Amino acid sequence: MTHGELNSKKRVTYVLHDIAIGGVEVALISAIPALMAQYSLTIIVLGKIDARMIAHLNDNEKSVFKSLDFPLSTYPFRLFFLVGKILKSKPDILICSLWRSALLGTLAKYVRRHIRFYAFVHNTAFPHLPARYFNERAAKAADVVLTDSVATKVYVEAKFTPKAPVRVVSFLTRPTPIKRSKDLPIAGEEVRFIFLGRINKVKNLPAAIDLIQYLQKKSINATLDIFGRNDDGTEDILKQYVAANGLGQIIRFKGEVTGADKWNVFRPYHLYVQLSFAEGMAMSVTEAMQNGLVCIVSPVGEIPNYASDMQSAVFVDANGADRRDDQFEKVLRVVTDPKIFEMLSQNAHAHFLSQRLYSDSLIEQIEL
Repeated sequence: MTHGELNSKKRVTYVLHDIAIGGVEVALISAIPALMAQYSLTIIVLGKIDARMIAHLNDNEKSVFKSLDFPLSTYPFRLFFLVGKILKSKPDILICSLWRSALLGTLAKYVRRHIRFYAFVHNTAFPHLPARYFNERAAKAADVVLTDSVATKVYVEAKFTPKAPVRVVSFLTRPTPIKRSKDLPIAGEEVRFIFLGRINKVKNLPAAIDLIQYLQKKSINATLDIFGRNDDGTEDILKQYVAANGLGQIIRFKGEVTGADKWNVFRPYHLYVQLSFAEGMAMSVTEAMQNGLVCIVSPVGEIPNYASDMQSAVFVDANGADRRDDQFEKVLRVVTDPKIFEMLSQNAHAHFLSQRLYSDSLIEQIEL
């Protein structure tokens, strides 16, 4: 590429918190080659960069990352410095994900009004008041608001009432395999469940553990492997819960999985379980469905917009503890009836066959 060609490209700066395991980060990393082909790209990381997450990128692709890792407590004293670092990249287009970047992006837009500012909102349930407040301010300051799902779009339009258009970006990072290769559970043999995501209270993993215990009591040889980062100390509490119920041999904690390895992890499993209290897009659910796993999920966030109960997934109300056995009985029917299992697996896989990828969808929104 010549110097003139590089200078003729639009300059895109993307700001986010960390490069760690998470839907936002995995999606962005998947799009780097396509974004670099189209734009002069800078990615500003307001935290640490996990080298494992970008190990598969070449040196040129890794060079787009700029880390500004400062403690949150110092932000009141560093706001002008951080905004200055963003503006130094001379963005034509500024995209900000998550609340700290939303704060900085809003300030950068006020300083340089000509910048086209895209506020990317990924939540309908925010972890704390600053997250909600600064995402709302960014949405009101933005030229375009991007969301990760229809559910988030509806929330932003209703609660934040931005003047800018609100658009949905696909969060699929890999094409769905044309051929589905998923074994049915065999009667009397191990029925393998998987969870893959951040291990925190919102994911409601005690309910997933209760499901496995329920199936065991019904003479189903069910096991659960839990992959993910101990996000808020929840893993230690879960391990105590597993031990107290004598489930240590059938519920196993497998640690983190990087984005490059994530796709292969699904292969040995039959079912995916995620009974969260709240979700956005729920990327691990979509990826499990793409791979033909039968997903046992709570119908929250975007999930009801791409899955249907007992058609392409099994819905379990995360808040329905008083009627949980009735809902778990649906799962029992699925694992003991090959026809129902096969139908759910086929429908889950088929739903995503023609869906667009994150990289194409994001570029499309930038170019509108």
